[in-house]
This record gives sequence, C-alpha cells and structure tokens, in this order.
Amino acid sequence: MSFFKEEATLTLMKTSISWLILSASLLILPAHAESRTWTNTEGVAIDAEYVKSDSESVTLRLRSGKQTTFSQSKLSAADQTVIKELKAKEAAAPAAAATEAKPAVDANRKAKWLTKMDKAQEQAKETGLPILVVFTGTSWCPYCIKLEKEVFSESAFDTFANQNLVLLKLDFGPGGAASSKKDEALQKEYGVKGFPTYFLTDATGAKLAQGGYSAGINPEKFGEWVKKSAPKK
Repeated sequence: MSFFKEEATLTLMKTSISWLILSASLLILPAHAESRTWTNTEGVAIDAEYVKSDSESVTLRLRSGKQTTFSQSKLSAADQTVIKELKAKEAAAPAAAATEAKPAVDANRKAKWLTKMDKAQEQAKETGLPILVVFTGTSWCPYCIKLEKEVFSESAFDTFANQNLVLLKLDFGPGGAASSKKDEALQKEYGVKGFPTYFLTDATGAKLAQGGYSAGINPEKFGEWVKKSAPKK
C-alpha cells in the first residue's frame, strides 16, 4: 500500500478523536508552515503542513504531528510547482530580513556629540551605526585635550563620523568627578580607570573595542580602528 493510501486509511480511523485533542495537536505546528491538501500521482490526497524540502525530497507534518519525508516525484505536477514556490520564498526571506535590519545612513547626516547614553542608543538603532563612547576631561586632562585637538576637532573625523558613528561624549570634571549620577554609573559599568578612555559599542551599549590616547593618533588611524572593530555591514 502506498504512503498516501496508508495515511488516507489512518485519517478515517481517527475520526472518533475529540476536537479538543485535535486542536491540541494543531498547536504544535509552526505558524509559518504551509497547510494544504497534497495529492500524489495516483490522485490520493492528504492534509498536511509543509516543513521543508531539498532538490529531491519533501518533508510534511501530518495532523497527528508526525513528520514524514518522501520523494517529490510522488507528488502531482501542481504540488511540485507549489514546492518550488515555497523554496523561493524561503530563499528570499533571509535577504529581505537582512535588508530590513540594516537601515541606510542618510548621505547628508551630520554626526553630533550627544551627552546621554539613552539618546545615543536610540540613534544607533535608527541608523544601524555603532556608538563611540568617550570618557574624557577636556578642561583638565592633558591627553584628553590632545585627543580632542588631534582627532575629534579635525574635519576629516567629522566626515568619517557622519557616515560611520554615533557620538557620545561624557566629560568629567577635575580628578574624574562625574557631572551626573548616570555618568558615574557608566564609568563604573565600563570599568574606566583613567582618561581619556573610549569604547566602540553596539546599539545596546555592549563593548566591541576599547582605546585611549596614543602618540601619532589622527583621524585616519582612528577611522581604521573603528572599521576594524565595528561589525561588518
């Protein structure tokens, strides 16, 4: 007896099963599955849900919850066409999701230094860009002042940041005095012991890389560090 005939007989034998049990079995089926009537080359039909397929076989989930795999050649020509369409949708779904997950950066975007982490995270989610979190002391720390002059105040850095970074600057007072409790909490969270210290993070604030002032640093070298440390687009 063929697979389809066996399943047709099984379906008739189970007509006495209560609707409650039948509904419970349906709950285990994935929401994205394709539910339909499938017909073999002999004209025998069964109700089942599409699970997956490859170049030669197809896997269906029956109403009992059982999965079965068999040759696509046993399906009618119409059902084989359905398989091709479902596979095409499966192939297109990841590409569509990836495109949706990576928002395009406005060509005219102007990156501005933010002072609040929540605002930086919002902007990072909107643009898909990493956050540059800078712990600094521009009024008293010699190396912080040098970093500002040699990197952050340069037009080359501005051009790079416009398309590649969300900027967050946390400026501490003399001796590392925090200007707010939130800045103090972030200092502890990131384990900042000296100034300047900067981090590249994702939109959640998770650290991707850490750096500080070094002799010879410039916008070009800084940009290379960012590209090396940031997730690939």
